Amino acid sequence: MKRHAALFLQAVGALTILGLVLGGALVLTAGYWLRMDDAPKKADAIVILAGDIHRAIHAADLYHQGLAPVILLGRPHQGDPDVLCGLGFPCPTQIESMERVLTAKGVPPGVLRLYGQDHMSTVEEAESLNRELGPQPRTLLVVTSPYHCRRARMILSGILRRHELVMTPTPYERFDAKWWAHQGSAAAVVSEVAKFVFYFLGTPFRSRPAAAL
Repeated sequence: MKRHAALFLQAVGALTILGLVLGGALVLTAGYWLRMDDAPKKADAIVILAGDIHRAIHAADLYHQGLAPVILLGRPHQGDPDVLCGLGFPCPTQIESMERVLTAKGVPPGVLRLYGQDHMSTVEEAESLNRELGPQPRTLLVVTSPYHCRRARMILSGILRRHELVMTPTPYERFDAKWWAHQGSAAAVVSEVAKFVFYFLGTPFRSRPAAAL
């Protein structure tokens, strides 16, 4: 009995060490595997995932290359009002900032189409986009941050099963392969790895109960 217990504890210890080694290796190489960069091609629409407004610059570039006739952008959850807004400081919403970037980049009015409401996560964006697109299969150029590409692809491909996804991260947002040497890249890796763990072990943030797809 003692021998079996000792073997069991040894196996648990070995698996724990192996898990720590693999986990450390994944974190260390996150600057490589988080990024996905497909070759852009003709598509039915450009989808900007909510987040950093640098994504809108790249979406405008893709539009001007004639790769898609429409740009889709989900309406994100705005969160609590910033105290600076009450002091008279300009506090544009994320939608307003994206629209200003697209206009400054020469994207004509009417190209941008908003969908959904109050998204708190990529999962909610994907669910709303799935309803927006309908049953016809489409090709989508998905614009997001470099560090968000892997998780976004995983989430979107599970929900937008009928559609072809082409991941095109914005080149205007810095993300270093040696992420530990750059403060912004390091913060992005810590946040994104935590979100991966939360996605696999928990449930996504939601502004409302999940709706049937």
